[in-house]
Amino acid sequence: MSLTRIAFLFVAAGLAFALPSCRTLENEDKEPSTFDQPSFAKADTDANGKLSPGEIARYKHEEALAEFDLNRDNYISEEEWNATQMAPPGSEDEHFNRLDKNGDGKVAEDEAVLFITEHASFRDSFKDLDANGDNHLHWEEYAAGEPGSLNVTLFSLQKEPSQGAE
Repeated sequence: MSLTRIAFLFVAAGLAFALPSCRTLENEDKEPSTFDQPSFAKADTDANGKLSPGEIARYKHEEALAEFDLNRDNYISEEEWNATQMAPPGSEDEHFNRLDKNGDGKVAEDEAVLFITEHASFRDSFKDLDANGDNHLHWEEYAAGEPGSLNVTLFSLQKEPSQGAE
C-alpha cells in the first residue's frame, strides 16, 4: 500500500470521526436531519411548494456528501465509506456493495436516492406524513407530523426482502 493511500485513509478516518461531532453543535435545538422552512424550500428543487420522496432523498444525499465526500467528487467511494465506518483498508462491506448498484466502487446520487426512497421505514413514514395522499409533502404536513421519522440515510440498514419488511 502506498504511503499516499495510507495518509489519505488516516486523514479520512480522523475527519469521519471529528466531523459528525462538530455538526451537532450547529443546531443543538433541532432534531438531526429535519428541515426548517428555509431547508424545506432549498430541498424543493422544482419550486412547487412541496417535496417529493426523490427531492427529500436527494437532499439527504447532499448532506451525506457534505460530510463524507472527502475528495469532493460528488460520489461516496468505497474508501470514503470505509473511513466513515472505521473499517480496515481493503475490507468488503456488504451494505456498501448493496448501495453500489452498478459495482463501480462508488455511490452516485441515483443509487443513493433509490436506496433511501425504497427503504421501508422511509416509505412508511412518508405515507404517514402525507395527509392528503398526493405523494408530496407540503410544509404544513411535514411540520404537523414527526419529520424525524424520515431520517433514513445511506448508513441506515435495511433487511433483505427474505428477512421480512422493516
